[in-house]
Amino acid sequence: MVKLEASMENTTAVRTAVDQLLAGNPGPLLDLLADDVELEVADGGDPAGNHTDSGRAAVAGYFTGLGGLPAFWQMDYTAAGEQVIAWGTERFTLDGCGLEGACEFALVFEMDDGAISRLLVVEDLRSFVPATASAPSPRLPVHIGDPPRRLGPVHGRRHLAIS
Repeated sequence: MVKLEASMENTTAVRTAVDQLLAGNPGPLLDLLADDVELEVADGGDPAGNHTDSGRAAVAGYFTGLGGLPAFWQMDYTAAGEQVIAWGTERFTLDGCGLEGACEFALVFEMDDGAISRLLVVEDLRSFVPATASAPSPRLPVHIGDPPRRLGPVHGRRHLAIS
């Protein structure tokens, strides 16, 4: 029962922090990060090409870098053990040219005693899942699978300004 309660508390904390991030307030997410948080950004199918960094500044820098794209995010959440996965669908428009796009992504939060110890950002979910299934790695989550079917979406416009 304790594991279930911790999992629910972790999910609630992550959901609240991500909702605030989408509303332009990164503080709650940054407050949840362990000082030595690991950040890994997977942009496609080859885990060897993933970008890794560590520390709160790295996470803040990642989300600041996304701030120039006006976007609409729809999020769903699941928990598996000490992981909370935020499944997202993003629609965006590139300023200047008006080009519109969309993608599915995942934010995998590994929790340790209520703090985020590792954040895996999967920028291209469609490429990532088949590639990791064929070449598993101990650094990648074992519980990532298909996202839930829109059980409780949270909508928001992303205007990120992280200092």
